Amino acid sequence: MIRVFSSFFILSLLSLNVFSQADTLIIRPVKCPEGDWELKFSEEFEGDRLNSGEWITWYPYTNDGGDQCSFCRTHGNEGQVYLDSNVVVSGGMLKLTARKEDAVWMGETRAYTSGMIHSIRNFGHGRYEARCRLPVGSGFWPAVWTFGQLGTEIDLMEAGMQFTKRFHTSIHNWNIRKMAHKRNRTRTDLSADFHVYGMEWDSAYIRFFIDDTEVWQFSALTKRNGKNLNKCAVQPGRYRTEPLFPDVNERLYIILNLAIGNESTPFTKSPAETTVFPAIMEVDYIRYYERKR
Repeated sequence: MIRVFSSFFILSLLSLNVFSQADTLIIRPVKCPEGDWELKFSEEFEGDRLNSGEWITWYPYTNDGGDQCSFCRTHGNEGQVYLDSNVVVSGGMLKLTARKEDAVWMGETRAYTSGMIHSIRNFGHGRYEARCRLPVGSGFWPAVWTFGQLGTEIDLMEAGMQFTKRFHTSIHNWNIRKMAHKRNRTRTDLSADFHVYGMEWDSAYIRFFIDDTEVWQFSALTKRNGKNLNKCAVQPGRYRTEPLFPDVNERLYIILNLAIGNESTPFTKSPAETTVFPAIMEVDYIRYYERKR
């Protein structure tokens, strides 16, 4: 699944000359991308079961894409086993349910079960959205994220739900094992209502949103001191290529899951005695858009 990542690419909207491996010359000003978004994929969770033509309920990291590996349903050293029975579609909603119950998968024992979905198709540049309501309680680690064919991970939302007004956004390059991360504070309780977690990815930037409010922007170019640009418009000058930025040929799978923490996980630890089970991460929809041409 992990392949060699190219840390240099040519921005489709730029006129540039590369005069060393580290430096890029922007000759003309570059405007922010413009144009309306066109819906290309939508999962509205209609009916009474998950659409098995679009989604699976495990991490397909075996040679045949099946679930016959311990990691496929535990996601490594986490607190849960992901079971099909914990993934329910009803009332126009996807419900990922976490339960306090022992489970064994491929020789691995866990004290909790939960649910996840992983898209079968993959996606390129565009706008990604998921409208969710998160459970409350220490030990819950819900996430809306993507993973690519070339080693990119982009996290639209990860949260440790002992802090109900905080979520995290991240970009990983697993080939070079580096990441960029931002912790976002909100004024509202993320467990009290639904919120739309969004991400826009283009050849020049990645932007993160909650309810259409931008919380972070990450550029394909950095200043020569390595500091990331904080605006999508780029003025003429010398820049460097950001090695974390996804390869232009990357394709991303969409993943939503409700993990259970333990003493070695980030964002949250093991559930507290006061954590209430069962708990549900509700998902209203998942949508993907491309700019109209």
